Amino acid sequence: MVQAYIKLKLLTGMRRTDLLKLKTSDFKNDGIHITPSKTKKSSGKSTIYEWDNQLKDVVQECLSTRPVDIGPYVFCNRQGESYIKEDGSANGFDSIWGRFMDRVTSETRVKERFWEKSLRAKAGSDAESLEHARALLSHTTTKTTQIYRRKVEVVKPGKGVKE
Repeated sequence: MVQAYIKLKLLTGMRRTDLLKLKTSDFKNDGIHITPSKTKKSSGKSTIYEWDNQLKDVVQECLSTRPVDIGPYVFCNRQGESYIKEDGSANGFDSIWGRFMDRVTSETRVKERFWEKSLRAKAGSDAESLEHARALLSHTTTKTTQIYRRKVEVVKPGKGVKE
């Protein structure tokens, strides 16, 4: 489940709360529709992540990892409930993430743990442009998005001095 979660997060850059509250009813013909919880009361900005073959495959993988098919949530516990509680905490998911990180560091060549929220920054950093990263991360301006762009910027030199 965590591997499918990571794949979806890297494709969409969604915040943890929005991913853990994602419902199958958010899947429409043209893509995944969300109104990020962080912007719901301020800008009300919504985002549609357009379908492509990779996104469709990852969503199918996410759905196939659900422990039960009785609830509306894509990522749910055994009772079909969301991992996000009323107060915004996600202790159950945090425990799952911790156990997953233990396995990753003991069973793979990855020896350093990483934070779940680092995946959002990676999605923003991997975007082809600042504007694409802004849209992907559902930011209203690129000023916030620049914080998430952590890769070194490669710049071609200028023209120099003509002699």
